[in-house]
Amino acid sequence: MAVRNRYCMVCSRAAAVNKLPGKHCCSKNWHGSSSSMEANIIQEGFQNSVAMYGVKYAKVIGDGDSNVYKTILDSRPYDELQVEKLECQNHLFRNFCLKLKDIVRDSKAGPITLRKCLGKNILRLRKSVISATAQLTKNEVNFDCCSILQKHILNAPYHVFGDHQNCVDSVCSIQRKNDTNWIPDLLQSGLLYRIMNVVNNLADNSKSLLFSANNNCVEQFHSIVAKFIGGKRVNFCLRRSYLARCSGAVISHNSGSFMSRVHKSMYNTSPGNFVKSTERRRENDLIRRKRKMSRPRCRKSLFLEKGRNKNYGVRAEKPDLSEDIFSQKKRKASFHSATIN
Repeated sequence: MAVRNRYCMVCSRAAAVNKLPGKHCCSKNWHGSSSSMEANIIQEGFQNSVAMYGVKYAKVIGDGDSNVYKTILDSRPYDELQVEKLECQNHLFRNFCLKLKDIVRDSKAGPITLRKCLGKNILRLRKSVISATAQLTKNEVNFDCCSILQKHILNAPYHVFGDHQNCVDSVCSIQRKNDTNWIPDLLQSGLLYRIMNVVNNLADNSKSLLFSANNNCVEQFHSIVAKFIGGKRVNFCLRRSYLARCSGAVISHNSGSFMSRVHKSMYNTSPGNFVKSTERRRENDLIRRKRKMSRPRCRKSLFLEKGRNKNYGVRAEKPDLSEDIFSQKKRKASFHSATIN
């Protein structure tokens, strides 16, 4: 683990009164921008992987938000091995859906009818790519699988919007082939070109989709760090406290029992029964949660018959009409029927 810090409490308070700081262990170890910390830390990890762990990292999973991969390639941590980058699957699908939603919200992109049609089918576009990926990953992943998946992704808009000329029978069902063909209208309005620009970006990362790589463990670790440092609400990280809290997050992430490990390391004794019972309860809750999530389940609707509530709304029960109002409505109905005839 490595930590980059741009702030030192002693140096900052001495600079505020135009004085030199006294002798202290300075926690400030970074003078660049905050956005470049991530790339520098990961670069250091690749350069020290052989010396510390005796391994070489052949692949790195990124989210496409920083210049981490370029920094790794420029540093050349391994002379005979070039590191390969895989994009996080979750970030790819999230960016894919967000860009399509931006097209739907853009009033200059095309007619409102076509944009609404696109908005209703964003989830179908994502599901079609996921189903094609799952079908190809049943076998061994190779270059042919990448090219086949790329063709499936590029054909996904045509399949979803009703043009099934290039569809594969294993992916496209017979019921879908009777859908309305929106492709001519999308092509005429120019909306299809903007959709294909987004789809092309996803197709370029077909290899990452086949590997199903994600950085969920990194996001989980960041959530533990946020818990230890109190989020961004209160600054509990003066002096070297931030490094200590990040180290505690590492222990909690790797072992799951932070209090017991720290207590045994500091005092060479086992912690009390309260700490043990608390950690045992948390571990059982985690096991129970994982077991529950692994079971297939169907969410039950709270209201089975929506729109048919007899106690409220349009279909609420009403008393019978009086004889005068009933005869009046009857005359109006007969008058309208006679006028139409």
